[in-house]
Amino acid sequence: MHSLVSTLPIMLCGWLAASAMAATPIPTTATFAVNATVQGGCLVVGNPTQVSGVSFGMLNFGTQPAVGAGVAAASLSASGGSMAQVQCTPGAAVTVTLDGGLNASGGQRRLKMGSNNYLPYNLYTSSAMTSAFVPGVGMQITATSGAMSLPVYGVATPPGNGLPAGQYSDTVQVTFGW
Repeated sequence: MHSLVSTLPIMLCGWLAASAMAATPIPTTATFAVNATVQGGCLVVGNPTQVSGVSFGMLNFGTQPAVGAGVAAASLSASGGSMAQVQCTPGAAVTVTLDGGLNASGGQRRLKMGSNNYLPYNLYTSSAMTSAFVPGVGMQITATSGAMSLPVYGVATPPGNGLPAGQYSDTVQVTFGW
């Protein structure tokens, strides 16, 4: 019996020690990091899944007289529907490049009718017509906080004679970079 009595206090002490350890609080909170990187860029507003064949509208010089020289000015606008717009990250360094069109000769853009009839025109970044879009050379545009129309303005100078009457046209490709 003596051995039973002597081991009982040892077992009781071990149980008390385990009880005291259970009373020590276990941490129930922790932290973790959360990060995100927002890249500068642009999106064609209206149909973000379409990456080619997007219509930015039409630059229409209207009807010009067959005789009498003059200047025809126009700006890019919607034609028969909604015009695609661009939405860029505010402050993004956005470059717009316009090619020479389908009928360019050297650095001169030209509207074409038939097989060999051309009407030269130029494209600009503002209505002041002071800064030209040179074919294939990127121009910096200012990104705004919302959707914006592509800032393209044009001037055609019909020669006043020598051009047959008819519909002249061209297609210009737009490329964005950032």
